[in-house]
Amino acid sequence: MPSKYKIYPHIMEIVRVEDSDLKVIEANRCRVFRAMSLPLNAQVIWDDIYAKQRQRVMIICNTVSQAQGIYRDLSSLNHDWELNITLLHARFLPEHRANKENYLTNIFAENWQNNNDNTCQVLISTQVIEAGINITCEVLHTQLCPMNSLLQRAGRCARFSGESGEVFVYRNVEINQKNQVLANTDLFDWEDADVEKLESEKIEITKPKESFLPYKKEICELTWQVLQAHTESENVNHHVGFRIEEEWINLVHAEEDSLFLKRRNNSQMEFESRFADAIFRGDESAASDLIRKVDNRNIFTWSESGLIDCDDGQEIDIQKLLPFSVPISTLCKAWREFQESLAFGDDWIFKRIETPKNKSQTYSQPVLSSITSRDFLIGCYRILVNNRYIYYDEEIGLQIGVNIPGNRFNSPLKKEKIIASQYRYRMDNYVGHLVLMWKCWRDNFSTKILKNGEVIDINYRSVRDELLVAGGKFIKAKILPQAEVNEAEALFEILVFLAIFTHDLGKLQVKWQQVMREWQKIAKNFGGKNPRQYLLAHTDYNPEDEVQKAALKAFEKKNQRPNHAVESAFLAREILHKSLIPLLQEHFTEDTEQIKYFGCVVIMAAGRHHSAWARGFESNDVAKLKQIELSPKSQQAIADSWRCMTKFLPEFLPLSEGNLSRNVYQLKELDLNEFFTIDEVEFLQLYSLVVRALRLCDQRSVQF
Repeated sequence: MPSKYKIYPHIMEIVRVEDSDLKVIEANRCRVFRAMSLPLNAQVIWDDIYAKQRQRVMIICNTVSQAQGIYRDLSSLNHDWELNITLLHARFLPEHRANKENYLTNIFAENWQNNNDNTCQVLISTQVIEAGINITCEVLHTQLCPMNSLLQRAGRCARFSGESGEVFVYRNVEINQKNQVLANTDLFDWEDADVEKLESEKIEITKPKESFLPYKKEICELTWQVLQAHTESENVNHHVGFRIEEEWINLVHAEEDSLFLKRRNNSQMEFESRFADAIFRGDESAASDLIRKVDNRNIFTWSESGLIDCDDGQEIDIQKLLPFSVPISTLCKAWREFQESLAFGDDWIFKRIETPKNKSQTYSQPVLSSITSRDFLIGCYRILVNNRYIYYDEEIGLQIGVNIPGNRFNSPLKKEKIIASQYRYRMDNYVGHLVLMWKCWRDNFSTKILKNGEVIDINYRSVRDELLVAGGKFIKAKILPQAEVNEAEALFEILVFLAIFTHDLGKLQVKWQQVMREWQKIAKNFGGKNPRQYLLAHTDYNPEDEVQKAALKAFEKKNQRPNHAVESAFLAREILHKSLIPLLQEHFTEDTEQIKYFGCVVIMAAGRHHSAWARGFESNDVAKLKQIELSPKSQQAIADSWRCMTKFLPEFLPLSEGNLSRNVYQLKELDLNEFFTIDEVEFLQLYSLVVRALRLCDQRSVQF
């Protein structure tokens, strides 16, 4: 079925469908809606099934725990196994969820009547079936939710041509006393909780009788009003077609969308500040909120309280473990209940999983730190859960909470990737690496990669074709409106050139070259090349070779590879002073602030080409590192790179040659977070385009 709605964060765009197409879309279906005054519970579902001899039934709840509660209640009524009940939600292991989805796709398929054995099939689910699963049913019982989500859910009832179905909408879900603890696990409005009173005075927060979590009450109330008016009208037994759905969407969401846009316009400064915090200062919560309201955290669990010393003596690699995504509201509720029951036995329920400071996440084991407050918990994005409070099985999925009897479930390993790594590093000398990156900017190229163990051909467009026009238009529209189109594009190309040219200056350090050359001696045992007297940018390394991987790990324990990105940004300033600044002054602007910010675009791209949130050099870094010492051959390598690359730049904007004047630089503080403020957001956005070009060229150059 073609999608009628495009759903974006906060905003729904209506795609207009012509009347002539509606007959095809409607396809002689009949789907009726009714707002129900009684609560949704297992007995209501059971009674409806037997009163109307249902054979394909779906129930959709707003939270996983409510779906689990309904599943338990309905299963307890199913003494003689008259019903075949399946529970589906997002907290199943991938293979278990895939098995369930495959089963449901067959059982709830189009023309299911042709293969029916008179068994009533019941699916209890959450929002996971709003899109992506092509199934249908006779009757849908759903908890109240915003109108856009409700109509997505309804699309799983009488989905195909000639079918008839009923959609019953309930304001709330009612769970039997026996399963209420389980069902209420996700029902905690943490944003409305009084943190001080909660943690210092241990005041019990009374859960409201009605909960529409994770949705806002206001939008659900508007949806209910529309449904209730329809239920009380003479059209209640008539088919609700596309035009009525369109009307309902406008009634409920038009006002919400206009209010959102008004709030966004009124808080533009705050938005831009959050944008800078997210993209350039590493604030994960800001990044999540800007994309969409993210309420979930990744949780892991294992038997040991530390990351190493497991039974088999092997380290636990967090990158290889499969996480579960759980709402922060659920974790906050578990935290509150744990604080109130510390005598329960354990001294912790959650720990933060983090990467050691100043170390690459790729090469270092994460560490654990205690979570000491609810606010700290909310700010964590990878969390270890004491498996005393975790339960998992294939039937009901993951449960978490102080009152959940744990079964010592441990996070499983992710499945091994079928596709072998396409990145197999080969020894590159410094000049050759920059030249290859510049070639990736200018030219299309074909190469071979490994896929499923086989060598296949792949074609790449030039990065220039992908980004040059956009970069030029952005500079002209937002920064230099007086520039001609070709001038703006040429300036963008020069900024990319300078980012490529300066991004690896830190690799010219004596220490970097020493470590790389020592590894290359070992790499020769695996077929690596002789580095001779070249200055190296990369060494030979195949990450798919386990023996070579182990050799590198042993080597790095004794030979710490120095950082190079922020060092490159530090050194880039001298080159930009000699090349970029005179060009800007002569051809584009005399505004010293604009000139400064163009330079900062390149410096940030160089400093953050590996980590978008690199901070720079702080006072403790200066005290520790003291100076940058470059190889005596550095200036010649820089000059050779300049000569090979600049001949492809636009001739009408000549650059003065840039190089470094000495081999030893005393370190000074460099704060990459303070280059821009929200008043210069257009330069932050320009940086995003330049660093995107830099990273694409860097990634592709190793595949040449």
